[in-house]
Amino acid sequence: MKVNLIGTVIYREWRTRVVKRSFLIGTLLTPILSVGLIIGSVLLTDGVEVNHLVLVEDAPGLITRLDAASGQYVPRCPGCFPERDNLEYRFVREAPEDSVWLAQGHTVLVEYDESVLQNAAGYMVYEKSPGVQAKRQIERDLSRAMEHARVMESTELDWSAYQRLKLDLTLFDRESTEEGREEGGGDEVRGLIGFLFSAVLFMVLAVYGGLIMRSVVEEKSNHVVEVLVAAVRPEALLLGKVIGMGCVALTQIIAWSLLSTLTFGIFQSLFDAGWVNGSMAAGTEDIPIDLLTVMAQNEALSVLLDIQWGVMILGTVAFFIGGFLLYGSLYAAVGASVQSEQEGQGMVVAIILPLMFAYMAGGGAMSNPDVPVFTWLGYIPLTAPVIMLVRLAIGVAWWEAVLSWCLLILTARLVLGLAGRIYRNGVLHDGGKSGWKLWVQWMRKDER
Repeated sequence: MKVNLIGTVIYREWRTRVVKRSFLIGTLLTPILSVGLIIGSVLLTDGVEVNHLVLVEDAPGLITRLDAASGQYVPRCPGCFPERDNLEYRFVREAPEDSVWLAQGHTVLVEYDESVLQNAAGYMVYEKSPGVQAKRQIERDLSRAMEHARVMESTELDWSAYQRLKLDLTLFDRESTEEGREEGGGDEVRGLIGFLFSAVLFMVLAVYGGLIMRSVVEEKSNHVVEVLVAAVRPEALLLGKVIGMGCVALTQIIAWSLLSTLTFGIFQSLFDAGWVNGSMAAGTEDIPIDLLTVMAQNEALSVLLDIQWGVMILGTVAFFIGGFLLYGSLYAAVGASVQSEQEGQGMVVAIILPLMFAYMAGGGAMSNPDVPVFTWLGYIPLTAPVIMLVRLAIGVAWWEAVLSWCLLILTARLVLGLAGRIYRNGVLHDGGKSGWKLWVQWMRKDER
């Protein structure tokens, strides 16, 4: 009978929230907007990539020479100007009027004088801005060409010898394991992914915890709770509320996941078929470009392809269950011990502080997950739901994750018991006093 009553409370809490228009609208819009950001980024990746024909006015003759065969000025260091699909150079000693070189199809004019080797400055002239990425590419190419000119002017340096001395070091990660060394790397990317998952968990715990508190306060003010406790024990009512609201949150998370996957899948199919931005999807006749290739070529979007979806989703659900039981029961206890929602906000701040601290500390754990303080924060139940998702994404021993989750569940069970005592005495309390002193009194009262 007790189980049936708890199930009734859970279903009531779930149904009253899920059928609301605000819940349905939020559930539908969030994944569409989230995937829309990805779609917009993919389309902008190609949309903002404009082909530029750059005219370089090398008046001092520092980086160019006259090619007798073609009669054109060519760079003294051809390798300083690598071939790019969206960037091409032309060189002259003296540029024509702006209207002339613009009419010739040039989009950018670069000009400088003899002092460029000392002050490292010149001018970029354009009718429409070439964009930050193109500007940086032009600056890098010209800097390398100027570097070549400076070396060639020196009597002590040889360009070939100088090139051999230059070193651009790239470090490839290797992870040392008991079986030997394995391919590693991407800790920053995985840490960022874990931080994003922990941010979502933090948001859900805070928002739905607040809904629990608001629900309890409303039922007290409307005297609905007096009817409920006549049929259901206060402890069972508390448990039903927490689990029911947790099911609402899980329903929304699952709906977000399914709708996001569906929306992204539809866009991927349209993109690969050439219906969306066909110039990108078509590529060349021999090498079609699909959506995943485009994303992999974009530094920001390629992060999404490195997500360990299975591990992260399982970890998020596991720590959400423990975290919601822990914080949800505390929110319910707050609602039972105050007379208004505004009054409860002051107490909620103290409850949510550990979770906020864990969220802020997650930024440090993202780049330094093995620092001892973050390891211990991953075991402390009040901070574990957020910190462990970051550490789980980067890589942590399975027993550490299990130990952290078990400590979280045990603590949640203990807090549920204490919150049940507060809830039992608080739901029918209509006096003027409220706050932490009443919590202590009610818990001591039940101990006697």
